[in-house]
Amino acid sequence: MAWYRLAAQAWSFRSDSQREVLIRQIAAQLGELQGRWLHLRVTTRPYPVHMWAESFDNNALGRMPDVAGALGWDGFLEGEQRHLMGLSMSDKEVFLGIEVSGRSMLDRWVEKAAPVLGKVAPAAVRAEIAALESEVRHLDSLVAGSGLDAMPATSDDIAWLMHRSCALGLPAPRTMSMIPGTVTRWETEDLAAFTDGVDMHQEPYAPTVRVVGRIRSQTMSRNVAVLSVGLMEGLRIPEVDDPWMQHSDRLPFPVEWSARIYVRRPEEVAGELQRQMGKVRSQIRHYTHDHDLDPPMSLARQADRVLEVEDELTSGLTQLNTRLYGWWRIAVAGKDESEAIGRAQQVLDIYRPKVQIEHPEAQYRYAREFIPGEPLASTAYRRRGSVTWAAAAVPAATASVGDRRGIMIGETCTATRRPVAWDPWLAQEVRRASGLTAVVGGLGSGKSFLTGVIVYKTLRSGAHWTVLDPSGPLAELTRLPELAPFSRHINLLRADPGILNPYRVVAEPRRDHFLDEEDPERAWRRERSLAAATRRRLVLDVLTGLLPFEVAKLPHSRIVLLRAVREVGGAADRHPGQVIDALRRHAREGEEHAGVVADFLEERRELPQAALLFPDASRDDPWQADRDYRLTVLTMQGMTLPRPGSPREEWTDNEALAVELLNLASWLTQRTIYDADRNLRKGVALDETHFLSQVPTGKVLIDRLARDSRKFNVRALFASQLAGDLLRVSGFASLVNAVFVGRTDDDEAQGEALRLLRVPTGVGYEQMLGTLSPRPRHDDRPDDTPRQFIFADGHGGVEKIRIDLEAPHLEHVREALDTNPDASRVAARGVPAATAYPAVRAPDEPPPRGPEPISGPVLGGPTIDDRRAHRIVDQRIDQRMVLADDLDDDEFAELDDPDGLLRDGNGHRSSSTVLPGGAALLDDEALDLLGDVDVDDGIEIVEGAPGDGRDRSSGEAVR
Repeated sequence: MAWYRLAAQAWSFRSDSQREVLIRQIAAQLGELQGRWLHLRVTTRPYPVHMWAESFDNNALGRMPDVAGALGWDGFLEGEQRHLMGLSMSDKEVFLGIEVSGRSMLDRWVEKAAPVLGKVAPAAVRAEIAALESEVRHLDSLVAGSGLDAMPATSDDIAWLMHRSCALGLPAPRTMSMIPGTVTRWETEDLAAFTDGVDMHQEPYAPTVRVVGRIRSQTMSRNVAVLSVGLMEGLRIPEVDDPWMQHSDRLPFPVEWSARIYVRRPEEVAGELQRQMGKVRSQIRHYTHDHDLDPPMSLARQADRVLEVEDELTSGLTQLNTRLYGWWRIAVAGKDESEAIGRAQQVLDIYRPKVQIEHPEAQYRYAREFIPGEPLASTAYRRRGSVTWAAAAVPAATASVGDRRGIMIGETCTATRRPVAWDPWLAQEVRRASGLTAVVGGLGSGKSFLTGVIVYKTLRSGAHWTVLDPSGPLAELTRLPELAPFSRHINLLRADPGILNPYRVVAEPRRDHFLDEEDPERAWRRERSLAAATRRRLVLDVLTGLLPFEVAKLPHSRIVLLRAVREVGGAADRHPGQVIDALRRHAREGEEHAGVVADFLEERRELPQAALLFPDASRDDPWQADRDYRLTVLTMQGMTLPRPGSPREEWTDNEALAVELLNLASWLTQRTIYDADRNLRKGVALDETHFLSQVPTGKVLIDRLARDSRKFNVRALFASQLAGDLLRVSGFASLVNAVFVGRTDDDEAQGEALRLLRVPTGVGYEQMLGTLSPRPRHDDRPDDTPRQFIFADGHGGVEKIRIDLEAPHLEHVREALDTNPDASRVAARGVPAATAYPAVRAPDEPPPRGPEPISGPVLGGPTIDDRRAHRIVDQRIDQRMVLADDLDDDEFAELDDPDGLLRDGNGHRSSSTVLPGGAALLDDEALDLLGDVDVDDGIEIVEGAPGDGRDRSSGEAVR
């Protein structure tokens, strides 16, 4: 027998056509094995917690130092392992043994005489061995194709299979000694390593067999009940029913399968089929001719099947209708006989009424059937059918999602229950894919909780995160003792004026980032031009959004704003106040509408929140602080956002301003990506993403993060209530890598969520999204059950999972992420409960009124000013982006250079194509960027005026 290990096959969230293709592929491979005996074994292996922990520990690069008195790395890793071991989850392993050649008595006699024959006729012995090797290679290529996806079993695989078969029902060891790598051949005497120390006992007519064995010097026993698959109704797989061998995966205890199958040759089955056809026809005639009655429907179905078989015989048996027969056995174990019988009853119940499960006598002989090489116990309960019927069992179907080296985020909750580990940077570092992730779900679906779990656990393993959470619950992470020294919480609405200056939120490229380019100077100037164009477009969109809707929709408003923005330029040291000043100058020069726009902007400027757009020149840039911040949480508590889906004309002034501030805060979030080492594992989490999709520059930001996530090793999480908001961003669906979809009730939203998951629509999966995280209807207790999501890991795995943060060592994290209101958390009337660790304030955030916060070390750790572990080396910032032209007219049809960024060191323009507006474009660069309309070529910008268009390198004024 040649033994193979079958690859796991995904079954959930696939269309019926995809499932039918899988069944046909398996059937075709089985049909090629005519005239051979097969031994199918399905067993389980405990989830390799130690292997995961070792991989996770090795993958935790650059993790943060431990804080005295807080949960350290060793305690965190130990707690994760203990929690996993307590879940008692296992992986399904499927082995297939294929008969290479039959062994008669003569063959066995010749084998014993092989040493003598090798000396007498060595050529004959070598010829037989060469023939066997050729046959094995043929089988290797046959079962390696799509369907079975089998690989030759290793010595370690066979050792595990022998252990699980000889010690049937005994607890599987989490670790077992592997076969030494130098061993290439097993002798017959080596099998005693698996049979010694294990005994099977059976009382006469007992319903179970008792297995007694020694594991690590401990003697233990289990009672095993062996069942056999009996009569089976016609199953509609995959339209209605699941693969019939997969039903046992739903049981809360391990189940072992053993099937002995013989694939019949066409000449062996033709006569038998003819006899069966004659029997059915005779029964039909008995009803119709002898008694003038209609035959039962079951007999009519058999008659239809007879016609199909007759057609198959006429056209010749193909691979997909080759016949076989076999015996399928099921083994369940219990600590005593009553528990084993109770579990056997659960197996019977889960297969009713379409499949009968029998409980035969002679349990000892049936148990021996599970051991490779043992003979068949009995010919009773033989099942006959086609290879397509046997393939519909899909023995390797299981839940397969995630990886084995990332953080533990939960467990699958479909037919198979197994842990789900996910490394957010595996796609970028190994698979060269995007790091874009969508988190979609309605209110209360658990989006914030899931984001907090991912952020906390990846922070512990060395990642750096910047989180924009407008409502603010994730800011509690910055107060956890193990994270507080390396975290900061910035409430943007209480920060210093100008922190959201549109000109400063876009990072400025630096010359040393382009030293590895073929022409560093040219590449650097190009990136500066791109950054300046981005700033001009951003400030134009923001100021337009601040205007009343009736004024903003006027074409002339856009024109005067565009002219003022071009005059101010796109340098990083500008601010929106200079745009208002330019509008005032244009009004004095006769442009009356410019004065109207300036008046509206001045009115908006007086709003308290609008001060965030206008900087205080006396303060330094807080983002240049030399500190090792691993976590930065930006919040905007108190900001009023419009109702999702409401039209722009219904927004109030405060709501319109809130959307623009959210847009700028999102750009400020991404700035941290380009200021850090491009190889560093970074993460950006953005909440309320549905508002970004309504702003042109918001769409550009999403597209930019999606395209740069691989290049800069970023995992970008976009949270939104509706998948359609993300799908409206051009190219988002094609660039998205991983997707989490929580509870979604609306029919249209469900279809869009499935599109984002790349799951077939219209086949019934929409209703499943409405059943995620079921809520109790008649229960006044808080609904704190773990939330469920549909998780697509980005490389083919899609499963329903349950988020898990129930480990005892993470209780403080669970409490920090609990967003449910609870009046008992208030220590006194009107006074919130004090926290043991004060929040870390942003450098540009004004101090709170009242006494200064306590300074000094936290839990014996260093002070904030002393925490300078290392300064991250700046790398090249790639600002490549395509700004979508969302206007109907051609006012953005050309690119000019009001900032003089395309000039060389002598102040001259590069030899290149000159656009109508007077801007120079590099010869081989076709840039689809913000094109500025030259509304009045005859007006000269006064040199030295605020916001002029002077080229700083040459001093020339730009007309």
